Amino acid sequence: MTETSANRPAGGMPTPLARLYERAGLPFWGLPPPLAAAYGGDLGFARPCVYANFVASMDGVTALGPEYPSSGSAISGHDPADRFVMGLLRACADVVLIGAGTLRASPGHLWTPGHVCPAAADD
Repeated sequence: MTETSANRPAGGMPTPLARLYERAGLPFWGLPPPLAAAYGGDLGFARPCVYANFVASMDGVTALGPEYPSSGSAISGHDPADRFVMGLLRACADVVLIGAGTLRASPGHLWTPGHVCPAAADD
């Protein structure tokens, strides 16, 4: 689903997400209220933790091949909700690990929360 500015609240936040499943009793960080409202609640992970974020098409495709150097963006269509979650995850991470092909395809890209979604790094 791609959002338009007409259905996106002010401040660059996506329409609030609806979480489909979350195990009870997970730790949380106490997101600032605007971020928690956009995410659909708080966010947190047990430590130590490794987590991954991938975008996939409806038929399960996760990469399009060498003719698409940024297949994640091509698949997601730069969806604001996807970029918001990616920004939150980067804000929570101690390290952002990317593959060599991604690095070569994206010279000069900043792997920070604010670069992918300024609203996710605001508070």
